[in-house]
Amino acid sequence: MYEPAMELVEFVRISLGTAMKLGLESGKVPENFTTAFLMTYHPGGCSANCAFCPQATTSDSDPEMLSRIGWPRFKVEDVERELAREGKFQRVCIQTLNYDGVVEDVIALAGIARNAKGAKISVCIHPIDVDEMIRIKEAEVERIGIAFDACTPALFDRIKGNSRNSDYTWGKHIAAVKKAQSIFGEDKVTTHLIIGLGESESDVVEFLFLMKSMNIRVGLFAFTPVEGTALAKEEPPNLGMYRRVQILRYLIMKEAITKEELQLDEHGRMVFMKNEDDLRELLASGTAFQVSGCPGCNRPFYNERPRGPMYNYPRPLYQDEIEQALNDAGLVKIWTSSDS
Repeated sequence: MYEPAMELVEFVRISLGTAMKLGLESGKVPENFTTAFLMTYHPGGCSANCAFCPQATTSDSDPEMLSRIGWPRFKVEDVERELAREGKFQRVCIQTLNYDGVVEDVIALAGIARNAKGAKISVCIHPIDVDEMIRIKEAEVERIGIAFDACTPALFDRIKGNSRNSDYTWGKHIAAVKKAQSIFGEDKVTTHLIIGLGESESDVVEFLFLMKSMNIRVGLFAFTPVEGTALAKEEPPNLGMYRRVQILRYLIMKEAITKEELQLDEHGRMVFMKNEDDLRELLASGTAFQVSGCPGCNRPFYNERPRGPMYNYPRPLYQDEIEQALNDAGLVKIWTSSDS
């Protein structure tokens, strides 16, 4: 078994919720907090320049931010000690910046993550070489995530590719998720899709079916404007659109819809051409509207403020919340149609 060189890593950032759960920060721990979030620390920051990200090279944001969540810095030994003591996580997710030597740091942090007994380990990273993926897997990482974030090649280029003076390309990301799956296995590769970057619902349909064809799990995020980033003045996504995307992602994941059962109305909005009783049964649990991504991840309030709207619920929904979500999506009639 590979033993990481722990002296390579002195500091690590962890999400504020994780810090509170571990007792390293004071405050009320969010309900249903099941994932410990770690992020690699590098004094030089991230070499990527994604337009939405506080860690981008041209961002003027607080370096302790990612989306709207604070990520304070701690000494590695403090986090390692508390992870071993706490031991109440289903998953440890290691987020990465892009810099030379990041794979070595990830492998070291995976060694720390193994102290959270019983927790599975995920790593979210940019495209890396095959031999580096193999080394990460050998460090007992169960899942790997490689984020597209944007759902078309043109949008990808504008948000995080050549237009942002980055060497990220759509083709390299496609190749990377394919290589990752050959190494990590079936349903062990995740990508992220951010809704609200300028995509159409038709764009999302094509992307989600493409990812399904490659057996890549998709985690949905709502775009969150952050002060100091290139997209700071943009607005979060329309809630109705987001709900329809959540429904489609869930139905595709459950293999409960085909492209032929999906249409777009005159406004470009998704229409689910399924039997209303079948659709009601599929969506009755409300799971479609919960946080999506790796199993055991719920990232409470990553995109949301406590006053709402709740784009991704970090817990099971109450009945009235399910009905409201379906209403937001334009599907309220499946709750009011007769059962006779």
